Amino acid sequence: MDSLLVFMQLLLGMLGVLGVSATINSGQWPEQLLNVALGLLITFLVSRFNPRAIAKFNPIIFGGTLIMLVAVLIPSVGLSPDGSESRRWLPFFGSTIQPSEFAKIAVIVYLAAFFHNHVGRWELWRPTVVIGLVAALIMLEPNVSTTLFVFALAFTIMLSAGTTLTRLASVTFSAAIVATLFAGLYLSQFGYLQDRITAFFDARGEQEYDETLSYQAIQAQKVLLDSGFMGIGPGRPVPVPEAHTDMVAISVAQSLGLTGIASLIIAYIVIAWRGIRIGSLHHGPGSLLAAGAAAYICGQAGLNLLVASGMLPVTGVVLPFVSHGFNNLVSVSIAMGFMHSAYRSFRKEGVMV
Repeated sequence: MDSLLVFMQLLLGMLGVLGVSATINSGQWPEQLLNVALGLLITFLVSRFNPRAIAKFNPIIFGGTLIMLVAVLIPSVGLSPDGSESRRWLPFFGSTIQPSEFAKIAVIVYLAAFFHNHVGRWELWRPTVVIGLVAALIMLEPNVSTTLFVFALAFTIMLSAGTTLTRLASVTFSAAIVATLFAGLYLSQFGYLQDRITAFFDARGEQEYDETLSYQAIQAQKVLLDSGFMGIGPGRPVPVPEAHTDMVAISVAQSLGLTGIASLIIAYIVIAWRGIRIGSLHHGPGSLLAAGAAAYICGQAGLNLLVASGMLPVTGVVLPFVSHGFNNLVSVSIAMGFMHSAYRSFRKEGVMV
């Protein structure tokens, strides 16, 4: 395994334990610590598989994910939290599974297998239709942020595979027209989407809804301003809703200040650099698994940090390895395992990474 990647995963995990311990849900820090250990174990187990073996599992991984994405839309099966208009979870032995999180892994594996099995014979419409199906099922939950992220992730992997930007742009433009028409008609019935846009502009403007819609964003801005360079130290509850999940970066910032935020950013930059480095040294499924995993982990981290800083509307996207929660932890740990798998494979072939 790549020792640098292991260290970055451990560093992010420890920052997550610190962030969770400084929230009103501080009693969850032992569970978060256990999650860190579980994530490392999952990464280790996945890293034992050869990239070609992972690609061969594609029909099982992708087929299983599609089944879950369909099942979650069935009213008698899919679960919605109290007060939510969305249906995103499946019951699982007293807990829940969020299929859209595992859809990101399925997309990475599918595209790695597709481009490996069709070298020089890339009929781009095929993966576009398949990814479009996954995105449509996620949109129906509805989960707009994850839908857009899946498209961006697929776009990045296709570029890494050598697809020309012109071909991708034409396909993306056509898909965007259809998606815009569909999304406009379907999503208009979900009021919380409009509320998020309203809250974003209100937090940056007159702040008329500072006690309701834009409360989370405004409180996050105040914490960031008050934290300074070194923070105020752990132990004080963070006055921001969801500070242990979506806004865990704010919790880290309150405890460690700019130093904590810089540590998060550097860790993700290192992961991105290692993913690009591993993915660029060799052809085959390992390269795309590594590139896709890096794009997934670091792309989602960037999105979360932009939301936490108030530069994007609230999306509900969590911070990989740092936020409290089981589903994304398992998903990003599997993705990190892909990077280690490619690393081990290349080292066996004598490629210095």
